[in-house]
Amino acid sequence: MKDDTAAAELVWEHAAHHIPDAGLSRKRAAEPEELAAVARALDLVACSSLQAEYTITPSVQGRYHVFGTLRAEVGQACGVTLEPITSTIEQRFDVSFWPADDMPAPVSGEMSLDDEIDPEPIVAGQIAVGRVVFECLAAAIDPFPRQPDATLDRTSTAPEGGSDGKPESPFAVLAKIRPKR
Repeated sequence: MKDDTAAAELVWEHAAHHIPDAGLSRKRAAEPEELAAVARALDLVACSSLQAEYTITPSVQGRYHVFGTLRAEVGQACGVTLEPITSTIEQRFDVSFWPADDMPAPVSGEMSLDDEIDPEPIVAGQIAVGRVVFECLAAAIDPFPRQPDATLDRTSTAPEGGSDGKPESPFAVLAKIRPKR
């Protein structure tokens, strides 16, 4: 979750020094201009609503734990018919924020599925909850939306090929375009 392009869509930040020892709980709803920015950034037909409920709790050494749930209503184009599809997304998130100086060094190589998720940096004293919400929403959106009754027409528009009336083999088509030796 280290992409800064998401920062402009949802600027929901909290100053780390304003988080009380008991923690801070919030409910946020995206404003119309934020919904439009999210829809543009995620290539959606629309994002009609986006809310998040979350809690920020202080940890040790200036670190913070952020956890909550987002709920969104998004519109996408069906991958088959291009008709609009509306779906509801509900996604949990759970992230740690650490001071930038404490961030672990990037490690190259394989990562185990059991490894802990890398923490997010606290930048300029701000905990960027909006970025986390945006990125969790982006990850939860169906990349291939499809209406339940949508079917792909599999009839071929290719001309009948062989002299015997049977369709020509794809390999025969490739052989025709292959340069002669």
